Amino acid sequence: MTYWEQECPNISLHERLTSIINNDDVKIARDDKELFRTLKRHLTRKELHAFCMKEGGKNNQEIAERVGIKPEETDLLLRKALRKIKHSKVTAEIFIKNEERSKNSSSAEKPFSE
Repeated sequence: MTYWEQECPNISLHERLTSIINNDDVKIARDDKELFRTLKRHLTRKELHAFCMKEGGKNNQEIAERVGIKPEETDLLLRKALRKIKHSKVTAEIFIKNEERSKNSSSAEKPFSE
């Protein structure tokens, strides 16, 4: 069970990332475990835990105690996490543009030729 599943049992990571990005031109991967692994690669442990806890409804004091920071630093940590989630390194791994999906499906039908 991932940390996301422990903190947010009522919402999927896919649903939350969809609402964060809110872009019709991209399609998000469906596998929550793969999405979580991607976030784990790009966020620090503190950022990941803070993000999951905030989405799970925890307040800043609880988050600060869990990740070992001062309560007033929690908002900054959460902003950093969201900025990284929206960053191109992360989005390149978890999002598939609709245009690319249609190109990939049509190129799979046609063999490559020069």
